[in-house]
Amino acid sequence: MAKKITKIDPVKQQVIQQLQPKKRVCAYCRVSTDSREQQHSFTAQLGYYTALIEAQESWQFTGIYADEARSGTKLAKRDDFLRMMKDCEDGKIDMIITKSLTRFARNTVDSIQAIRRLKELGVAVYFEKEHIDSLSEKSELMLTILSSLAQGESESISTNNKWAAIKRFQDGTFILGTPAYGYTKDENGQLIIQEEEAAVVRRIFREYLNGKGAYAIAKDLTEEGISTIRSAEKWNDCVIREMLLNPIYTGSLLHQKTMTTEVVPFKRQRNKGQLPQYLIKDNHESIISHEQAAAVKEIFVYRRKQIGMDDADKYQSRYTFSSKILCGECGGIFRRQKIYIGKPYEKIQWCCRQHILNKTKCSQKAIREDDVQWAFANMWNKLVSNYAEILVPLLDMIKKLRIDEQQEQEIGQCSNRIMELTEQGHILSRLVSKGYIDPAVFIERQNALTIELAAVRKKRSQLLDSNGFDREIAGTEHLLELIRNNPHVIEEYREDLFLQAIDQAIVQNGQITFRLTNRLELSEPCRKEAIKDDAKAYAYRV
Repeated sequence: MAKKITKIDPVKQQVIQQLQPKKRVCAYCRVSTDSREQQHSFTAQLGYYTALIEAQESWQFTGIYADEARSGTKLAKRDDFLRMMKDCEDGKIDMIITKSLTRFARNTVDSIQAIRRLKELGVAVYFEKEHIDSLSEKSELMLTILSSLAQGESESISTNNKWAAIKRFQDGTFILGTPAYGYTKDENGQLIIQEEEAAVVRRIFREYLNGKGAYAIAKDLTEEGISTIRSAEKWNDCVIREMLLNPIYTGSLLHQKTMTTEVVPFKRQRNKGQLPQYLIKDNHESIISHEQAAAVKEIFVYRRKQIGMDDADKYQSRYTFSSKILCGECGGIFRRQKIYIGKPYEKIQWCCRQHILNKTKCSQKAIREDDVQWAFANMWNKLVSNYAEILVPLLDMIKKLRIDEQQEQEIGQCSNRIMELTEQGHILSRLVSKGYIDPAVFIERQNALTIELAAVRKKRSQLLDSNGFDREIAGTEHLLELIRNNPHVIEEYREDLFLQAIDQAIVQNGQITFRLTNRLELSEPCRKEAIKDDAKAYAYRV
């Protein structure tokens, strides 16, 4: 007699399968350029992934993260990628689908670090083209190899582009994208003089030879309302110095003044002898004579020696307080000045740039550098002596306030609106491709959607930046660690403590407000004001 066997599944397993939540799945898309073809590709990716995810019953669609016109070699400039990583850390995503590894990142280090971080969080990344799931056992080796290949492809493209540019440098056929101030281009791309701007160039050289400095020249041009080539609000002394040393005004072209690093992430930097430069003499009509240019260079070198300067980059970063001191009245940045030069009582002070330019627009007076140092030492000693009553409770309070329900709701509304607008754009693209709406109407509606989408994305980014108190928490923890390593009061100003603890110093009405790295603000009176207060207190006691 044949036996009849029936399999009975465990009740617990059946219940788990019925109650198991759906996997929260999102997609990540990226296009690298702003061209029309890539825009169509971007729209197609949005539609494809929306349909793919919603077609799976066990998947819950959590949105599409998309970066338009973003390079894959740098994660820092991909806003939605970073937002997606944050959502994964917050436990909102279980799986990410992307077209290929090259769409995810072309920087091996960034790619592997991101994937490993997601694996720690239990978030899978599925690459459709390569058929790789990042949570599988063999994925690590394959992803490393493929990421290296993707990075190699980016570096190869960059090398080819640089080779083509150098070839044009060598044979003199390279055409400048944007001519220098004083020149424009003819129909063949050759430089020709723009007379109105050339007059300004001649004036700059003439005034410099007559003894004016770059800062004074820039100030005069700004006050007279003379426009700049980049439509900037005002002339800058750095721009004037660049113009004075540019050989283009003598009829010569110097190529490869800047360079791009060989490997990702690619960085643009000044060529200081790392690569050859190419000087093409008598390339175009000159505005300045060679004699004038040589005389300007002699004056420039002499002035730099007088102030002990040998390197322009050193000048930009040699002062601790540079870009750190702000004006509480107008918000301007303070500039370093020397007073009583050559006298035994020579001093250094910092003054608001706006006050220097126009005292009627900003009345904030200068402050001596040693006064800032004295105020910081006082503030630091008070903080060290009372950090247990200030920083420790502050850290606990910030952590409790980390989640704001209203902000979370607004962020959700923004995310939903972004998805709606994206879907509307996709529908419009389908309608115009089938001829259901007029192209002019499509362009008008598409522009409106683009404007609203940009506004909603900006609002969402602002809400996300202010939602987590990440900076405040990290800054407070950093300050506590700094105090534990330096537990004693200081007898005099210490530059290392200032650089590690202070974000900005705001000067207004006889006091300095130090904004710490955790955004906490502590104020100290300037030394003269403090002396007055002490004198009043002493008189009162007497």
